[in-house]
Amino acid sequence: MVKIPEGKIYHVPEDMEEALEEIEEDIDISPRHMGERVRKSDYYMELGGPKWFGSIYMIMEVCENEDEVRDNVIEIIGPDVDEVEEGASFPIGMQFKLWGSEIEPDYDEFFTRALADSLENMEGLMCVNTKSTWWMRIAKRVADDFTLRKMCQATIALTKSAYPIVERMEARLVIGAPEVGGPELIQQILEDEIKEKWERSDSRRLGLEDDDVDNFYSCTLCQGFAPNHVCILTPERMPFCGIISYRGAQIGMEIDPHGYIDIIPKGEIRKKAEGQYHGINDYMYEKSNRTIKYLNLYSAIKYPMTS
Repeated sequence: MVKIPEGKIYHVPEDMEEALEEIEEDIDISPRHMGERVRKSDYYMELGGPKWFGSIYMIMEVCENEDEVRDNVIEIIGPDVDEVEEGASFPIGMQFKLWGSEIEPDYDEFFTRALADSLENMEGLMCVNTKSTWWMRIAKRVADDFTLRKMCQATIALTKSAYPIVERMEARLVIGAPEVGGPELIQQILEDEIKEKWERSDSRRLGLEDDDVDNFYSCTLCQGFAPNHVCILTPERMPFCGIISYRGAQIGMEIDPHGYIDIIPKGEIRKKAEGQYHGINDYMYEKSNRTIKYLNLYSAIKYPMTS
């Protein structure tokens, strides 16, 4: 087992409203920031991304025992934003853990999406991809006030406030700077701990096919910045973000029935080979602001998924 250096420990206030008020002047959080892109010339600090592929992980882990989670604890191993020079770029390992008496292990996917939502709503923070391709950039214009510690505090407070079934939550960030072990440290943690957890999580969602179910699901979360965009989730078809599966959509409906996930009867099949259904066509037309009339689930050329 890899020896991980000791990091800086921070404690989030027990009251989640107080936790958000403590940082509200430093981090603006709003859906209007979703989808923000920070260009190379505009970033103060970069974490992950193509430069560091092979030395990145991002994981939301649902723990079965409450003593596995240090509630309201943030641990940062390596430098924070206010401890590096402009233009710094490092590999990153980002791990959040949560526990709740009503939370099942396969809820991890739903809370991964919730984690991404929280991060993407922060001004000046670019978040792209997931898992081993995670990529963040912090813009110069917010770097005087923005820190990773505040980012994690906001994420914990937002998650607990939105989903009371989350009773305990913690964050651990490993910034792969040379003084803590560089990309080699991230690679060791990835091999010794993280990949096995990813495989176990993925295995819970395998085996189901589109013909086995009567309903599909939709996700309209990205309409915050792409108004006509709709993803259809099926057992065999992931959305473009790659962060929620068919089972994850089912869980999303259970936890938040009035959120951005909808259940859709797929209706009679129109073209089997292409994966076109009457029910899906009708739904897409309405939810895409009457711009998409047909959808072929299994084609990237003719009537493909919106993007």
